[in-house]
Amino acid sequence: MADRQWTFGNVLGYLYVAFAVYTDADLDEAEKKEIFVALSEWLPDESRSNIYALLETSFTWFKEDFKKSDKENDYVLGQVSGIGGFLKDNLDSDACQSVVNDLARIGQADGHYDETEKKWASALAEQLGVNAV
Repeated sequence: MADRQWTFGNVLGYLYVAFAVYTDADLDEAEKKEIFVALSEWLPDESRSNIYALLETSFTWFKEDFKKSDKENDYVLGQVSGIGGFLKDNLDSDACQSVVNDLARIGQADGHYDETEKKWASALAEQLGVNAV
């Protein structure tokens, strides 16, 4: 994470985008909307255009990392692991639980919260020391 100028919004945006894309291989409109809603709740003082901009940056970083990933080094999973550590170090347990709850909302946005999504949310919940949803 050190090579980029991460904001808290970018951290959550990257996590949410990676979750949505990695778990079902696409980012549909319902997931995009739910990601925007979740970020708006976390960043209530930010304008809509600023939230869109940070999401665009986060998605660009995700795409760059996805292209660099291979069987031996998955850059996206490395970033997600680093994000989990950052969240654990900087948020209280209630806020960490809210992040995991957001993943469930995003996973359910497209009408199905499948086993892969549940595994990702559970892995992050375990890393953060909170309950899986």
